[in-house]
Amino acid sequence: MNAKKLALLSIVLWIGLVLVIGVKIFKGSVEKSEDGRAVVNLTIPEKALVLGEMRQLLASVGGILAGIEKNDPNAIAEAAYNGGTKMMVDATPGLMLKLPADFKMKGVGVHKYFDKIAEEAKKGAGKDKIISMLNTQLQTCVSCHASYQFKTN
Repeated sequence: MNAKKLALLSIVLWIGLVLVIGVKIFKGSVEKSEDGRAVVNLTIPEKALVLGEMRQLLASVGGILAGIEKNDPNAIAEAAYNGGTKMMVDATPGLMLKLPADFKMKGVGVHKYFDKIAEEAKKGAGKDKIISMLNTQLQTCVSCHASYQFKTN
């Protein structure tokens, strides 16, 4: 095989690999469940990581509500920051390949929105504004839970 053919074959194989990885990153490792949600197959440690992060998000919601009840903007901001981008973990590449793109985008959006809630609380936003933002946040959570479920291999 001459150098020109070898170079062309290498380029074709490289493009094919990039396409396969791109599709994998976008689609993730999912199948449809009986209830229509996408089933994301994870290892036990991966599932524990994802569910642990979701529990932290719920704890942030609880902390925000407690801050609202006490009329304490600092407590609201602290609780919101605890669910914000600072809690985004460096997940393994294997986990990131398994998660569908929509799930990853929603996840990043949720963390960023918690930061936004914290900033609004620090600026002195009233409880009605914070509750409205929290409602928006929870709708994102509900839509995600309605779309996905996690199972272990």
